[in-house]
Amino acid sequence: MEERTIAAISTPSGTGGISIVRMSGSKSFDIISRVFSPINGKELDKDKDNRKMRYGVIKDRKGETIDEVMVCFMKGPFTYTREDICEINCHGSFVSVKKILNLLLDEGCDMAEGGEFTKRAFLNGRIDLSQAEAVLDIINSTNDLSQKESIHQLQGSVKEKISSIRQDLLDALSRLEYSINFTEDGEDLSPDEIISYMEKAKATIDKLLNTSNKGKILRDGINTTIIGKPNVGKSSLLNKMLKENRAIVTDVPGTTRDLITEYISFGDFTLKINDTAGIRETDDLVEKIGVDKSIELIDESDLIIAIFDTSRPFDKEDEKIIDLIKGRNAIIILNKADLEDKFFHDFDQVTIKTSMAQDEGIDKLEEAITEMFNTKDIKRESVLITNTRHERLLKEASNKLSESLVDIKRGIPLDACEVDLRGAYDDLGFIIGEAVSDEIMDKVFKEFCVGK
Repeated sequence: MEERTIAAISTPSGTGGISIVRMSGSKSFDIISRVFSPINGKELDKDKDNRKMRYGVIKDRKGETIDEVMVCFMKGPFTYTREDICEINCHGSFVSVKKILNLLLDEGCDMAEGGEFTKRAFLNGRIDLSQAEAVLDIINSTNDLSQKESIHQLQGSVKEKISSIRQDLLDALSRLEYSINFTEDGEDLSPDEIISYMEKAKATIDKLLNTSNKGKILRDGINTTIIGKPNVGKSSLLNKMLKENRAIVTDVPGTTRDLITEYISFGDFTLKINDTAGIRETDDLVEKIGVDKSIELIDESDLIIAIFDTSRPFDKEDEKIIDLIKGRNAIIILNKADLEDKFFHDFDQVTIKTSMAQDEGIDKLEEAITEMFNTKDIKRESVLITNTRHERLLKEASNKLSESLVDIKRGIPLDACEVDLRGAYDDLGFIIGEAVSDEIMDKVFKEFCVGK
């Protein structure tokens, strides 16, 4: 059965200077030859025009011009999908782009599914599954470090590391199976060599798992929650950091009742900032729900920014906030430093004096966050685990190896230890797409936009 030739718009929707419509599959050249008319009158040549840009127009079936375009045809297998690919660069008009796509569909293309171009690159062996996922991470990267790490993974850093671990497990499996199948009863090989390979593999897996928290911060941003009593300056701080009036700022306590979440590009990192309802005792049902949500977010946060109003005396509600942030990554903001200090309380955490009204101290907050989440440690890591699916499979492999090692060291027969060892080997294979199921593939590629 002939593989479908697919087509999709590969640029974001909306008006722009240029948009790209892409085809992939064996019919790509025949279809573009029928709809494209070069300005110089010379017909497209599959060999001579390979990887060359040709200028001309796209015409519909009535011979009417849809748009002036630049066309680039690329012969497989040296393409993104390892199939013939054609990209049509047209003006970024929604009408033109849609007409060109519909024409390609009328000429025999099928509409591409989300991520189908990258899925074909994986199925055709150009990239492994971890590299396919890195493509999505590059698209979604929000800071320099996450983009660089995604590029690193696209170039095969995860694949290389996982393949190395699997080789150690394969060495252990081969010796274990030799002992089971080719030695007489009671003459099993010494398990020491098998154990050595397994322990080496487990140590590398655990080292990778230790990078997952850094990887999560790199990929998803520093989950940051701003907390404090009502009317201490939480929303003002958010607006200062965003450099826009995103949150409502008034002198009325309890103004912020809903959770407000914003992303801020912050040097090498991205901050995911949650502005929460002021923490206080209240009889207002709606406000109480907001306060409860604020307290829940504290447990989920990588960083807490706790704001206190130094123009008011320290009270029980301030004490409650201090109890909530004990033992956590927190930065204390002592706000309203332009007014008389009536607060009089010392803190163990990093403390910064600010005045939102006078626009003072915000730069020190940025310095404190940068110092707390030192990028040097992240930059030193050769591979970071940024993908939740990879982390889960690594944990499963580590647990299985732990159980298998315990059994071997207890003298359990080797054939009974093989199941967990092979299971760990297979789990690592799922990361890079060895023997991957359709269900896993669908789960990975459904997050891609159509056209990638």
